[in-house]
Amino acid sequence: MSSDAPIGGRSTRESPTTVPAECYDALRNPRRLRILEILGSHGARLGLAELTSELLARESRDLANGQARHDVRVSLVHNHLPRLAEYDVVDWDVDTGAELVDSFPIEPAELSTLLEHTDRGNGAAILETVVHPVRLPLCSILADNDRPLSLDELAAELADQDVVADADRARIELHHSHLPALEDASLLEYDADSRLVSETDYSLPTLV
Repeated sequence: MSSDAPIGGRSTRESPTTVPAECYDALRNPRRLRILEILGSHGARLGLAELTSELLARESRDLANGQARHDVRVSLVHNHLPRLAEYDVVDWDVDTGAELVDSFPIEPAELSTLLEHTDRGNGAAILETVVHPVRLPLCSILADNDRPLSLDELAAELADQDVVADADRARIELHHSHLPALEDASLLEYDADSRLVSETDYSLPTLV
């Protein structure tokens, strides 16, 4: 495979380096990801009761089940909302509810897409694998092309986008860490002999 063919589709996109590290931390948990999706789609502050109902509905749980509502509310108050507030991606108060901070850089539609494409048996493990400052942009680069990409092409493109500082070091980390992990999650195929990376049926679309 020649590396002379251009890597397409990225020139007009905002650099993935504009997504703060704390956003990646927040997106690694399925319930926190749904909370961000709900808040982003509403575009306004939601009270705790409304957020609880929305979350139950998104998780296909019985809205009338008192124990389920209690469990979700406890998880919001004592775990997820305080954690998101610590990440500075949500403004949260037990009396007034929660809303996304104005500076949150990811669109609700992208959050929905990430949930949709990781909603299978091991979805939590897939999120842990892919939500990473290198791996998520890597998947987007692959999605922007209609052909397999070589290891050298991926490393060079990640360096061009300032996702990584050095293409040579990136090649080593891609080969030994990132690409095998993403292949284990069925998000791509990596031929270690030819050093070619291809999409699979479960590959992510462009997100960042």
